[in-house]
Amino acid sequence: MAATREHTALLRSQARWSPFGAVIWTARTLALLIVSIVIAFIFADWNAMRGPAERWASFKTGRVVHIDGNLDVHPWSWTPHIVVNGLRIGNPDWAGTNDMARIARVDMKVRLVPLFYGRLIFPMLDIESPQVSLVRDKQGRANWDFSADNQSASEPLKLPDINNLTVKNGKLEIVDKRRGLTFEGNVASNDAGDRAGFSLTGDGRLNGAIFNLDAHGGSLLHADPDKPYLFALKIRAGTTRVTADGSIIKPFDFGHLQANMTFKGNDLAKLYYLTGLALPNSPPYSIKGHLTRDDFVYKFQNFSGTVGNSDLEGNLTVDATTDRTLLTGAVASRQLDFDELGAIFGTRLPGAKVKRSVVQSAPKPSTTIDAVSATPTASNTATLLLPDAPLDVDRVRQMDARVTYQADSIKAQSDLALKSMYLGINLDHGVLTLDPLTIKFRQGKLTGRASVNAQRDVPVTDLDVRLTHLPLQQFFHLGSQDALEGVLAARAKLHGVGNSVHKAASTADGTVAFVVPHGQIRQAFAELMGIDVLNGLGLMLTKDKSQSDVRCAIASFRADNGVLHASQIVFDTDVVRAHGEGSVNLRNETLDLTLKGEPKKFRLFHLGAPITVQGPLSAPSVGVQASKALGQGGIAVALGALVAPVAALIPFVDPGLADDADCHGLIMEARRSGAPVSKAQAGAPN
Repeated sequence: MAATREHTALLRSQARWSPFGAVIWTARTLALLIVSIVIAFIFADWNAMRGPAERWASFKTGRVVHIDGNLDVHPWSWTPHIVVNGLRIGNPDWAGTNDMARIARVDMKVRLVPLFYGRLIFPMLDIESPQVSLVRDKQGRANWDFSADNQSASEPLKLPDINNLTVKNGKLEIVDKRRGLTFEGNVASNDAGDRAGFSLTGDGRLNGAIFNLDAHGGSLLHADPDKPYLFALKIRAGTTRVTADGSIIKPFDFGHLQANMTFKGNDLAKLYYLTGLALPNSPPYSIKGHLTRDDFVYKFQNFSGTVGNSDLEGNLTVDATTDRTLLTGAVASRQLDFDELGAIFGTRLPGAKVKRSVVQSAPKPSTTIDAVSATPTASNTATLLLPDAPLDVDRVRQMDARVTYQADSIKAQSDLALKSMYLGINLDHGVLTLDPLTIKFRQGKLTGRASVNAQRDVPVTDLDVRLTHLPLQQFFHLGSQDALEGVLAARAKLHGVGNSVHKAASTADGTVAFVVPHGQIRQAFAELMGIDVLNGLGLMLTKDKSQSDVRCAIASFRADNGVLHASQIVFDTDVVRAHGEGSVNLRNETLDLTLKGEPKKFRLFHLGAPITVQGPLSAPSVGVQASKALGQGGIAVALGALVAPVAALIPFVDPGLADDADCHGLIMEARRSGAPVSKAQAGAPN
């Protein structure tokens, strides 16, 4: 139980920490420490009391505290004057033997009367040559957290009222092994020269990339506690750029602020190192919006910009009031570039120079045809289509989210006539769910649900999606004419294990099925499926537009450890009946399918050779195995065995197709032809 509390406290502090906030939080602790010393020894022999003061401060902070120089107090005033020289604060044991802070001189005044009603006010605070070293280890332990339960560092930072603050020759060093941050900077607050006002500037490395920070604010010599304090911030972290122009509602109360923000970079996921939020991968982006903080609640409102070639706008809220950070909101695009959507899963974007895996393609057939615009590959290698970028399970576990995304229109360089998209994104204790998942086409839509369980070291993926009423004519052409007309219905229900899309697909088990309940095919194309050379080519050469009815078209695959084995492939028209076999290998992304056709009427020049579809998924080849001409008998018997499961398959794909498909007639015909089809198999679909 103690380990759980420590872990959740770490997550809270990680989500709220920044280099700028940490140094100010440390300044608050130092100020309170100094004031405590003043109050305790207001009437003492000050140099003689340095030892007791050190021991008392060490007990209160859990750190070794030393005062190496003089301790000088002038108490006889309503604003006592205190000077501390040579103040040192040590590190906790795990952080090494060096000091956390060294301050050459602290010169301050304190209003005495407000102390009696609990308000601490510094009319003047002058800090000379402070050197602060902030350290956090990989376990999340932070040396700026003085609490025993690791909770105080996650509280909103609120300093006492300071009317006149100067910091001279300040140095800040940060080593954060959890974020991969090293930083060395200068801190100053004065009214001298061109750098008047507060400034924190410096550079270092963040996750191996160049890191620069430049923060500036107005003068603190006459700070008004009832007026906003203006500031500007610029951060460079590798290719990421962040700017802010805003105000702290009340000076030194960092729990309440507002700023106009801009974020630019080549990948949204890289903002994790600055924000602690697990955002998706993306193409280059530029976003601006208005940020407000109200204690533990951050709101990024009315933001807009671009991600790749897509626009993006919306509102997001980060709620860190509980042990787990929660991201909520709604995001939308007027137009989404669909080709860039794959960047979320690690797909290489067009033009990006990213080394990708290659796979050996299947042997190419000796003869090829161009009936469906398929072209053979030019080499024996092909780029993997399924992205292999690993999912960072640690990030996914560190926060929760409930966000919706809607794209009003979609631009895609493909045959798919995409229209719009809607996603419900839910992340709950390491389980990422897309539900609902809806993609609409100009005709038809894809709906379903997908989940990735990252609670284990190796994520588990479950996918269940349906495709309904998708027109086929946009995919199959003979010249300028549609070769195949009708609507396609499909369903995929898969379960895979792996930390990337490719690895999950490589282990997938389940079912994938396609059904064309009815339609029409150009007769020339149908004749070629049966390899009727004379009639099929003749119809094509004469540009004959005759149509043949598609009575039943079904393709069903059983997924077993990343290989889709054809359970039944049936294509039945008025002139040709065909069935297929083969497999699709998702491990190396290749396919090896054979379609065997048989004309229903006698053809003089019937070749009887199977059509093959082979090679990588990215560039399959269509050919004819002329050396394997089919026998003329027995096809009805084989057909009966292939179409027997149709009655159960159609409801799996879409229950609404049961009364709309002609495949039942195909089963009955096979039975009349002597195929061994049982009455149960020939019964009406469920």
